[in-house]
Amino acid sequence: MTRPNTQIARVRYNPEFAGYEAIVFVREDCGLFSYPSFVPAPLDADFKHVMRKLTHKALRKHRSQAPGLRSHRCHSTPLSLAVARPSLAA
Repeated sequence: MTRPNTQIARVRYNPEFAGYEAIVFVREDCGLFSYPSFVPAPLDADFKHVMRKLTHKALRKHRSQAPGLRSHRCHSTPLSLAVARPSLAA
């Protein structure tokens, strides 16, 4: 099994929940999926570690039988356009 192509958008720190949140896009043959992702971490956490955890959580949701909240776009939307205009509200 190959690892799907992923891209992270709208990374921000949420002080109320003391963690980072983002939208993670996962591209596979059947289209583009987006997942909200949250990682509890301090504000000064290592950036690479936070990005890996956000991606890992989104990929775990993507492979799950019950992925929860996600959106799906067909191939007609390029990944760069989808990341520039995420479907979830700020």
